Amino acid sequence: MRPARSFFLSMVLCMLVLAFSEAARAQAPSAEQILNQFRPLQKGIEFDTPEREDFAKCRVDIEREDGTAGFVVYGPAGQVLRRFTDTNGDNKADLFRYYRMGLEVYRDIDSNKNEKPDQHRWLNWGGTRWGIDQNEDGRIDEWRMLSAQEAAQVAVEAMIAGDVASLSSVLINAEDVRQIQAGADLAKQLLQSVADPAAQMTKVMRGSKTLTSTSKWVRFDPPVPSLIPRDEGKAGVDLIVYENAMAIIENSGSHQLVSIGEMVQIGNVWKLTQLPSPLDGENVQVQIGGIMMQPQLSGDGIAAAPEMAKEMEELLNQLQKLDENSPSADVTPTALAKYNQQRADVIEKIIRIAPTDQERLQWIQQFADGLAASVQTGQYDAGLDRLKQLQDQVKANDELLGYVWYRRLLAEYAVLLKTDDDDKRQEAQEWWLSQLEVFAEKWPKSTDASDAIVQLAISLELMGRIDDAKRWYNQLVTDHARTNAGIRARGALRRLDLAGKPLQLAGRSLTGQAIDAATNYRGKVTLVVFWATWAKPYTDDLPRLVDIYRKYQPSGFEILGVNLDADAGGIQSYLARNGGAWQHIRDAGGTDGQLARDFGIVSVPTMFLVDKTGRVAGSVTTENLEAAVDALLKGQALDAPRRQGAAGPTPPRG
Repeated sequence: MRPARSFFLSMVLCMLVLAFSEAARAQAPSAEQILNQFRPLQKGIEFDTPEREDFAKCRVDIEREDGTAGFVVYGPAGQVLRRFTDTNGDNKADLFRYYRMGLEVYRDIDSNKNEKPDQHRWLNWGGTRWGIDQNEDGRIDEWRMLSAQEAAQVAVEAMIAGDVASLSSVLINAEDVRQIQAGADLAKQLLQSVADPAAQMTKVMRGSKTLTSTSKWVRFDPPVPSLIPRDEGKAGVDLIVYENAMAIIENSGSHQLVSIGEMVQIGNVWKLTQLPSPLDGENVQVQIGGIMMQPQLSGDGIAAAPEMAKEMEELLNQLQKLDENSPSADVTPTALAKYNQQRADVIEKIIRIAPTDQERLQWIQQFADGLAASVQTGQYDAGLDRLKQLQDQVKANDELLGYVWYRRLLAEYAVLLKTDDDDKRQEAQEWWLSQLEVFAEKWPKSTDASDAIVQLAISLELMGRIDDAKRWYNQLVTDHARTNAGIRARGALRRLDLAGKPLQLAGRSLTGQAIDAATNYRGKVTLVVFWATWAKPYTDDLPRLVDIYRKYQPSGFEILGVNLDADAGGIQSYLARNGGAWQHIRDAGGTDGQLARDFGIVSVPTMFLVDKTGRVAGSVTTENLEAAVDALLKGQALDAPRRQGAAGPTPPRG
């Protein structure tokens, strides 16, 4: 769920003011303007848009009815495509509707008439979802209506996208627990099960070969719903639940299962009582009955579970309040450090009184995650000492030691980099690489192994140590093939072996036209550059690229960009501001898109040259680009392939 794009609403409002004025009726927006520029504020909406060549056959009509005014866009066959309406007569749109097969499937609603949509509804073919965006930032904070199938889909797609906010919106929370009047013990278990969803999601995704950033949602597969009556004493109302619900996802044409687990209906909204869990491996055991369906055991020598200790209850309440007020993504590092530090302080107290070893282990992991996150903000170096102490305390458990050891490593590296001394930064980099190797060799099967190895391989590649990088990329492909790191490593190995081979690169341009490098650029010396608007090194390189392009383009030199922005909204304005008016293939998936995976892009920009025959001549940087272009235009071969990439690593997901 993406933040609202400010240009979207402002342009719609501007055009509606014109359209609603009889004097300015002739200035109403064209169908092409509307269809090109306006999109739903939420992702994944299936709505009708004609082919670009049919835009001229569409029409826009002004409509007025019962005190409302607006415009409607009709397709070539007369079907409704869009309808934007002013419902209160203030000449500003507050209802934005999108259609599929003649029926409305989605609407953005500005219910408080402040020119910012705050509600989002899926309708008819689109489903039943009704989301509320309380702070009007484009992200759904809570649901007013959500079916079990759609709740499961939101949860799984949030895991795939690394979207903690979206995932949290479908997890049971403190208000839900109060609404169903859950007993103290049940409340404790439910809230603990969904505590710190960010850390839980990271752990699941790092350790899964089934659920990755490239997985696709297919469908929901629930059992028959169950009813827990009020008189069982678990809650103050009857509860309708799904136990052991499953979802089916697709990976490269094959289908796998993801356990959704237990779900409960709270009013018109279904919530999950734990995070989705992919079924990795062949001998997976699924627990019979979730938290709510565990039998009440007492008598016959089996003691009932004790009531939550008062101290534990108070600590869990403190933790819940912290999580309910967790900082947003754009908060300052100081505020983020403070939040994680406060959370770690509470969890440290919980660890001391956790009733079972399993619960204690889970809280220790959360404690380590919080401390590492605080230190990495650059505002809490003291957290490193706490991590070192924790590392000493868990030495008896090798698996847990690996978990804490890796987070201590991340934190210590962040502290070492806080220096302006170039020699010390170089020492820190060498230490970092050696420690990553130690971890990868000591804990090769851990959930963090793939993350450590891919960072090691990327660092080595950017240093020009290509053979060493290939060795670690190969290990990822061998031992972690289905993780995101393993998929990217396979592409990196392919990219590092491109020299001398025909380039296979095709896709759609920024305006939707088909581009195939093998045919469109045959006979040209071509620079292929993977880039993004957020990559400062590319922006720094761009003036030099423009100069070389202007100098050699008349002699047969071309540039083909591959854009890796996840959101296309700012691309055209970036090009107008910075230059780069050559053709660009758009990889809509960003750094997790198909082309980025196929070529294993680990840094932006990544550049390589293709000769006149369509074969890859070698990788380049801006420093050696002009000499390489001049040589290829003269029919000369390049030296041995240079290292790929001239910038830092791509940003992490989520």
